Amino acid sequence: MKTSGYYVYDDEGVKARKRELIKEGIVHEPLLNREFGTKFGTGSNAVARATAFNREPIIRMANTYFEPGDFTFDELVEDVKLGIFMRSFQEWNIDDRRYQSKYTGSEAYLIKNGEITDTMVKRPIMETTSIGLLTAVDAVSKDLRFDFPGTCGKSDPSQGAPVYAGGGDIRFRGIRLGGVG
Repeated sequence: MKTSGYYVYDDEGVKARKRELIKEGIVHEPLLNREFGTKFGTGSNAVARATAFNREPIIRMANTYFEPGDFTFDELVEDVKLGIFMRSFQEWNIDDRRYQSKYTGSEAYLIKNGEITDTMVKRPIMETTSIGLLTAVDAVSKDLRFDFPGTCGKSDPSQGAPVYAGGGDIRFRGIRLGGVG
């Protein structure tokens, strides 16, 4: 049984386990099926999945999240002089090379002098590279939630597998926002 990014064995018969893609700011464990695990000399880390019996298992994400950090939500906000709190997103995507990414806020508020104001920010857009995004993480809250459903879609014919993303609230530094109006 497969449900939203959770599985016991991948579709190559490899037992699933937790994977740490990035550890202490460094790529730690790339996603590898049996073929590429052999080429890398590490073996598969159980990421080959198909959406149906007549589809080839391909390397894809499972549930993905940031490990909980050491901060409360209030501590994340109190250190921000001027910023935006994006409560929710209406769009997020990443290019085929998995490098450029874009996140468009749905509900967002201005943060000023460590306080979330009542001022709503219309459609803030965070466009960056994967490296730019991940290196801008300044702090993560202690919370662990999986409340962001998505799809790991790829291949031809298309294989869209439901997954969840999550973690705590994340504070980014040095990322410019566009589309703010």
